Amino acid sequence: MRFKTNIAPDGAILLTTLIWGSTFSISRGVLDSWPPLTYLAVRMPLAALVFALLFPRQVFGASRAAWRAGATLGVLMGLGFIGQTSGLLYTTPAKSAFITGITTPLVPVAAYLFWRTRPSRENLLGIVLASAGGALILAPVGDRSFNTGDLVTLSTTLIFACHINLMSVYARRFDVRQLSALQITSAAAVVVAAWLLVRASASALGVGLLPPGLARETVAPEWSAGVGAQIAYMILVATVATFLLWTWGQARMPATHAAVIFSLEPVFATAFAVLLRGSAEWTGARATVGALLVLAGVVVSELKWGREERVNPERRVKREP
Repeated sequence: MRFKTNIAPDGAILLTTLIWGSTFSISRGVLDSWPPLTYLAVRMPLAALVFALLFPRQVFGASRAAWRAGATLGVLMGLGFIGQTSGLLYTTPAKSAFITGITTPLVPVAAYLFWRTRPSRENLLGIVLASAGGALILAPVGDRSFNTGDLVTLSTTLIFACHINLMSVYARRFDVRQLSALQITSAAAVVVAAWLLVRASASALGVGLLPPGLARETVAPEWSAGVGAQIAYMILVATVATFLLWTWGQARMPATHAAVIFSLEPVFATAFAVLLRGSAEWTGARATVGALLVLAGVVVSELKWGREERVNPERRVKREP
């Protein structure tokens, strides 16, 4: 029973995970004053602009193949960000992070969808454990109904699992700076398109006919020094810096290995949530048991019993010339 380790790439993914753990609480702080799509429609285009200023040749000189890869990753990331950020309106940062952690056991499932690579027995056991943990976190407490934010966040997990698998393929084919810039640019396009669609629907149908979550997008955001600092952190550190680290690190490891490091994200997110927002961010003993099962599931899914290691499909993909 063993883990494969590679210090520098693992360190890059671990630092990415630590920073992402902080984003749940910081984004939730922004959402106290801003609608989610409006927030993303500012954050993502500005991050894309920073990439274009830093790496103009990689952005404007990109090939069609690079744009296809960036657009594929960007669409998935844009949709995932929309769901995850919208879900934060109705749930706590800690719960959102642990639900997102279910992504890890789903990475082998996504690999099967793409390459028909059967999940190992460890993967299947991890899926069972994480699913049981997710059920405990998601199940209503007392006479409450299902939490809308939890369910919206859950819907993003397969999207993120697909993204992690494809990232391991494309990160080996293309320049780190270029792939990071192109997927953020594409994600920005998805977010802005969604924001414009909601605004157009509000104008055409009237705010009263929109669901409450979408109707909130018509409310003007409130600017303050604190919100400005939070958005700047999310743009420069949590988007530009982390995507460069993530792309570089994942080019040097299989998707499943990256996913098990990402499993620490909810641990970091809970620590930041308690530190920044108070102990009330966690929701009791049952959710704690569920969180532990999710963590057990993501670790078990990466453990290897036996001598032979499975060949990861992304290792066999031919690089671009």
